[in-house]
Amino acid sequence: MTATVLSFDAAPDLAALFARAVLAARHTSSSVPDVTARRLGVLVDPDAVVDYAHLCGFTVGAHPPMPWPHLLGFPLQAAVMARRDFPVALVGLVHVQNAITWTRPLSYTETVDVQVHAERLRPHRRGRLVDLVTEITADAQEVVWRGVSTYLARGPGDESVTEPGPPDISALRSRLGGPRLRFGEDAGRRYAAVSGDVNPIHLHALTARALGFPRAIAHGMFTYARVLADLGPRVPYAGTSTVWFRKPVSLPSSTVLNVSPDASLAALLPETGDGEHLVTALT
Repeated sequence: MTATVLSFDAAPDLAALFARAVLAARHTSSSVPDVTARRLGVLVDPDAVVDYAHLCGFTVGAHPPMPWPHLLGFPLQAAVMARRDFPVALVGLVHVQNAITWTRPLSYTETVDVQVHAERLRPHRRGRLVDLVTEITADAQEVVWRGVSTYLARGPGDESVTEPGPPDISALRSRLGGPRLRFGEDAGRRYAAVSGDVNPIHLHALTARALGFPRAIAHGMFTYARVLADLGPRVPYAGTSTVWFRKPVSLPSSTVLNVSPDASLAALLPETGDGEHLVTALT
């Protein structure tokens, strides 16, 4: 089968992609299409970076925050997932894990190429998982940022399947006095305004209920960004980070952030109740 390349001069319109995905026929394929979406010569937009930094709690510094490039890749991810030949429906997907490797921060003055493809469609106990891989390349050859976003399409699953989980955080649970991070009822809409991610499960309780959620839930990458912003300079200049989104942050919610002494492990916990919202490891 011939590979397909989707080339864009500007970021695809996410609202239009989600609307198209709502109307699309149900996907039944058992494999991901050989499709690559890309934008070449993308200028880093300082105003967009500042809006993102302010919303997520980052200090506006010499470089864009480490997770910000995800916003360059997500519209291309949606363009791949909104296609009729994609095996799972875009609307209602739940972001369950993200792994980022970066060799250096981006600068406010550089031009990059952004490329996305899908891989590893696989069963899960609650449905199916698929990975969307984003690569940010500078100088036409140096991959400076690579993110692997894992999404869950809920449905009939395979209880025998296990996925690698996060590190043990029992020691973090006993650490007291962590900062409280509050996510208001409008958190999904505020992040959507900055990121363009208008998945209905994040926007309002009514649209979330239509897709099987009792309340709207915060974007995983927003909760993750809030955690990284709180870690501040403890996030390394270059490195790797994996985040596991364990329990959705229903909106509104109050949470507690507990961090290991060396900041290599952090957990966002419900202010009341069991479980954890996310766990992230940094190296």
